[in-house]
Amino acid sequence: MGYIEDMSGYGVVEDKVSINDYVIAVEKQGEIVHYYRYVNNKVKVSKTIVKPARFELVPFYPVMLPIRFTNYILVKLSKKILVPSKEEVTIYVKIPVNLAVYAYGRHRRFKIIDVFSINKIKYALYGIPDRGVVARYWRSNPNLDLPEPTMGEAIALVNIRNRYDGWVEIGKILLNAQILRLYYIPKSWTAYTQVVIMAVNSRTTATIYYGRRIEANAKPILDPPAFKPPRIPAKTEMLWGLK
Repeated sequence: MGYIEDMSGYGVVEDKVSINDYVIAVEKQGEIVHYYRYVNNKVKVSKTIVKPARFELVPFYPVMLPIRFTNYILVKLSKKILVPSKEEVTIYVKIPVNLAVYAYGRHRRFKIIDVFSINKIKYALYGIPDRGVVARYWRSNPNLDLPEPTMGEAIALVNIRNRYDGWVEIGKILLNAQILRLYYIPKSWTAYTQVVIMAVNSRTTATIYYGRRIEANAKPILDPPAFKPPRIPAKTEMLWGLK
């Protein structure tokens, strides 16, 4: 396949680049461009595009593979956190992100032509079988300081506010990708969500609110229609346990 350069971060894709175990190739033939994604030298994805302006790799919501059947992400903390009554604590966690290739035409119109993951994909049930939700499962350390960015992950700042008249133990956080926003720093593997507020209502329930972006200099991804945020403020209810 000739010389292949390691991609150093999110941004414009040209020629051939290596991303973890994948190779992405963009081959131009006049006004036609062929896009390929290889795994172990075998073509996994092949697309032909007419007159694209550019291709860009961005972080994307981790609920698309193998198919989209849920909006939820369940973050399991590696260490549970005890929070006193009427107190709050701010932590950083990491969530998985997929990698998406956007093909842009004129006037910033785009089409997602490929979505893949460098992480092992696992789903879990949050709640009871007849009324719970299936969620993309991820395990994260609860960090007091901003963690180092990693390819395939996004950093979320979570403000836990205990409104309950007693101590609570927090071991999991449920997020909704339909409400969550993603941001990234071009030419790096740094990705963020916005601030997440976890308002604890009882020992077993909490309400998740979604706030401002964490990093003002981070660039928001362009959301396709299926992921456009709701026009009214939305929230996520955790009704089946916090531990």
